[in-house]
Amino acid sequence: MAGASSARPIARSILAAAARWHVEARCGSADAAALQAWRDASAEHERAWELLQRMDSQLGAIPPALALPALQAAQQRRRAAARILAVLVAAGGGIALGQAGLRSAPWQAWTAALRTAPGQRRHVTLADGGRMDMNTDSAADVDYGATHRRIRLHQGEIMLATRADPRPFLVDTPHGVIRALGTRFSVRCDADGSSVSVFEHAVEVRCAARPDAVRRLEAGQQMHFTASRADAVQATPAHQDSWLRGMLVAADWPLQQLVAELARYRRGRLACDAAVARRPVTGTYRLDDIDAVLESLCASHGLQVTYVTRYWATVSARRA
Repeated sequence: MAGASSARPIARSILAAAARWHVEARCGSADAAALQAWRDASAEHERAWELLQRMDSQLGAIPPALALPALQAAQQRRRAAARILAVLVAAGGGIALGQAGLRSAPWQAWTAALRTAPGQRRHVTLADGGRMDMNTDSAADVDYGATHRRIRLHQGEIMLATRADPRPFLVDTPHGVIRALGTRFSVRCDADGSSVSVFEHAVEVRCAARPDAVRRLEAGQQMHFTASRADAVQATPAHQDSWLRGMLVAADWPLQQLVAELARYRRGRLACDAAVARRPVTGTYRLDDIDAVLESLCASHGLQVTYVTRYWATVSARRA
């Protein structure tokens, strides 16, 4: 373990994914080709996987009920993965996590009370009569108390329609806090930061590292922010909320941007070849069958999709 301790820390998101793969493999539910594709995707993926194998004796401390091959429930598997991550934190091994890491999105996303899988959407009626719509691959918790209403978005995208109530309505992401001012708005959270788009009334945004700096956004405005910085306010693009209707509207987008959006609704890895990344694309696409969208896109734009496995695909120029 000394070599692992001296190595550079493994990113939390990679370590989290490795822990989940480990649980799926031990439960017998892992897709072997998809697992191998994930390991082959980068040297860091393989390093995280090898670390898990070296620590297998310590991981054996997980209660048998969470590790038996008969385990099927997704909720139990998420808890088992979280337990593995805790063992990794306790053991060290060059992993920069600690208590701050345990509060991060990868950890809480697995154990969130409300989740959607890739390609799935979900409607939630809140206790005050408000509404939350969850987009693909999202995880959130709802915390309503006597003095507050709070949504914790760990990953993904949600649309919120609030109701009048004396309690403040807050949305937490790993990058900051959004306070609703009687409004309808969406929040999106990923590894690069969080974004908020306002459709009615207004919100206030505070970055996690700068809680005293408040940015106000009005209807028709959006902003991207990280824990330490808020970008310039921009106009919300038309059709920003089209995912609520199961649609994606692209208006003169670079192909790379369209492929990246489609990848959110599909399991595995979907990439765009650099040679065609800047090709402009305009169209309306249904989100309930991404493979059909890719087939149509290829037919109309002279492209092809190369599949390593069904979970690993690349969009590129059609060969002559």
